[in-house]
Amino acid sequence: MISVERLESGAVTVLRVHGDVNEEGVNALRLALMACLEEGRTNVVLNVAGVAFVSYMGVGVLVERLGQLQVAKGDLKLACMSVYMRRLLRLMGLSHVFNTYETELQAIQGYTKQAAA
Repeated sequence: MISVERLESGAVTVLRVHGDVNEEGVNALRLALMACLEEGRTNVVLNVAGVAFVSYMGVGVLVERLGQLQVAKGDLKLACMSVYMRRLLRLMGLSHVFNTYETELQAIQGYTKQAAA
């Protein structure tokens, strides 16, 4: 079972994911990210502290939505990644694709720093 908690922090939308991003979780994640896009909330932080497993399909959804957010002049930042998830992205050759942060707050502040640059 997966849950996606949504919070707003100024211009940034934070999605806190809890549970496995398996076949069922992929759809929940896809819908949560699509809702952000549809509402024009294109600066998204995905807090994955509560995620123990991510399927390849789950990673595919992240890459797909990252592209869509970037086309809309936004971004998808990952926060609180486990060693497993870092290793998975590295093995898939995607560790350089995502901006990753140790904490949710650092990821939110990453948008502030981007805007100031």
